[in-house]
Amino acid sequence: MKTLVVFEDHGVAAFEILTALRGSFDLRCGARTLLERSTADTGATHVVLIVRPGLQALVAESHPEAHVGPLAAAATIDFVNGRWLSMGDDMDGLLAGPGTGFLRFRADVLIAARLAGPDAIRCATELQARLATPARESLPSWCERVLPHVPRFAATSELPSGSRLLDHAWDLVACNEQALVDDFRKSAGAGIASEARLDPGVHLLQDGAIRIEAGARIKPGVVLDAEDGPIMIGAGVVVQPNVVVRGPAAIGPRCLLKAGAKIHRGTSLGPVCKIGGEVEESIVHAFSNKQHEGFLGHAYLGEWVNLGADTNNSDLKNNYSNVRVWEKGRSVDTGLQFVGLIAGDHVKSAINTQFNTGTVVGLASQVFGGGFPPKFIPPFSWGGSGSMQLYAVQRALETARTVMQRRGIRMSAAYEAGFLAVFDAWSDAPRSPPA
Repeated sequence: MKTLVVFEDHGVAAFEILTALRGSFDLRCGARTLLERSTADTGATHVVLIVRPGLQALVAESHPEAHVGPLAAAATIDFVNGRWLSMGDDMDGLLAGPGTGFLRFRADVLIAARLAGPDAIRCATELQARLATPARESLPSWCERVLPHVPRFAATSELPSGSRLLDHAWDLVACNEQALVDDFRKSAGAGIASEARLDPGVHLLQDGAIRIEAGARIKPGVVLDAEDGPIMIGAGVVVQPNVVVRGPAAIGPRCLLKAGAKIHRGTSLGPVCKIGGEVEESIVHAFSNKQHEGFLGHAYLGEWVNLGADTNNSDLKNNYSNVRVWEKGRSVDTGLQFVGLIAGDHVKSAINTQFNTGTVVGLASQVFGGGFPPKFIPPFSWGGSGSMQLYAVQRALETARTVMQRRGIRMSAAYEAGFLAVFDAWSDAPRSPPA
């Protein structure tokens, strides 16, 4: 049995809007989550997850195949940071080192390790403790004191195939196109399942880079253009007439692409999404809807998001300068010209909503009204450009429950507890636009 420990660290704070109800390793980049990528690339048969204490019950519920909790093992164990984006065969190099064990750091951030017996247990215990309380010493210093016999190596910020540690939410979108190509290379490759149905009038451009899985239905007038990158259509997907999909792109299982939708390169849709209008270089995590006309670009939407008709986001400033995004209580220069909307789970927008470049919207917020709302909207906000107020938690909870039931999913006690914990953490946050 090959065991892999995937762990969160202090860097999860930069993703707080997207990780309110999930581990950082469950974020999506390409057609898969970070955890799915690391597990596959290490060949692990047993996975241990180290996550923030308040999310342990919810993560254990969503990952019954993994162990969430204390590590108890004597065998050699691999460790990989939950924010690691694994591509190509870079994982082999990342985990290459002395057979007796090693630690691989980028500055003071542990990227990967191979440890055995008591050393592995000590390290896992320390990593878990650091998520619960602020550490008094840096992790490299702790390792030097507690594990002085374990050699330490430096990790480069990016490996040959593009693997890297993700530091910001917008990194997921920036890396998505490359990750999609990597996913296709590691998949079963091109092909149309015998159980898929393609109606007359469907056009496949570069069909050697297109995979369509069982149960998918592609209706007349659809164009799947894979000349610039592969296209992956999941099981049970329905693509209505006159849709255009340009690769690289991944359409997850049971998604619906509404008639006339334009899905541009660099787009990933997780399972059970309903998408219309125009989408470009964006990630929609799962169970979210953007059914109507409107533009979504260089964006990341969480689960259970619903964007009303003609909702648009800007992803490029008029003066072409770098986009600034609110992160960890401050405005951060992303160094990028293109950054769109970052929306947490259960966000709702009314018809004709306009999101400015690099807007961040937290869990269970309801956004409506004319003009641009603030560029940072804390979780559980209700309002728009005119004013923002705290959204009553019981109303938010009831709406979330109803939305999930519509997809046949019952909100669990662990999910509700996580939902309420986010409210408690953000209920005192200022609702006025940050200076």
